[in-house]
Amino acid sequence: MKIKNNIIEKYAELCPLSYMKCDSFSEVEYKIERSIALGQTIKRTGKERHVLYYHNCFIIQDSTVVDMYKDLSKCADVRKSVKNAYDWKAGKAIV
Repeated sequence: MKIKNNIIEKYAELCPLSYMKCDSFSEVEYKIERSIALGQTIKRTGKERHVLYYHNCFIIQDSTVVDMYKDLSKCADVRKSVKNAYDWKAGKAIV
């Protein structure tokens, strides 16, 4: 999955605490990819889909993240155990 550079900037703006925990852009990209993998698709129009992860919504077109916004009226909660399982599978397990 491709992530446009402006999405990393938006992530820093919309999720400052999560962003500050990252040591590199690759960690931010990983968090965005995990959010999309574990989130819920809430809208589909043609080649575009909106994936909600907690209050963050990512817009994906042709396997590229093109935009991101925060929707406080909706929430797609993801259990910690699901996130840990995804991290472990991706080799990002924290001991």
